[in-house]
Amino acid sequence: MKIVSLSGVFFFIVLLAQQAMADDANVEYKVKAGYLYNFTKFITWPEDNSETFNLCIVGEDPFGGLIDPIEQRTAFGRPIKLFRFNSLNKEQSCHILFISTSVKDNVLLESMLAIQKTNKSLTVGESKEFAAQGGMIGFVNRQGNIKLQINLKMLQQSDLKISAKLLEVAELVGEESND
Repeated sequence: MKIVSLSGVFFFIVLLAQQAMADDANVEYKVKAGYLYNFTKFITWPEDNSETFNLCIVGEDPFGGLIDPIEQRTAFGRPIKLFRFNSLNKEQSCHILFISTSVKDNVLLESMLAIQKTNKSLTVGESKEFAAQGGMIGFVNRQGNIKLQINLKMLQQSDLKISAKLLEVAELVGEESND
């Protein structure tokens, strides 16, 4: 009887651990989705004539349905529209481009460079060293807290303007440009 009890307790502990890990992932991606929306308050894009403010996710979508409510919000007086792609179409207009960790390095770099040439997309990612490798904003998980790394040089080379308030809460990577 004790064996059944112990195995039942073990099963319950494993179930709780799996639930806690799932909850941690949900919390992590809720926080990241919140950041993606709040970037619209601390970054200014050049004027364009898009009817929507486009948030694009490239690669496997780690948010699932957690990010869907963002489409009920607006940015700059326009509704936010989500797009999910396995690979990036250069003709797609993305104001924020989130690059998933599932995107391989050579494709990642190619996609970022193609998008950044338009000078209208904020590139955001979560892969290790994303910002240091040329992305604009990288999410970094430090001891369960989501922190931001900002590549100031890449932002300065774009037409995007970033608020000093956002810079204050982030770790800066890359060097300032004197252009």
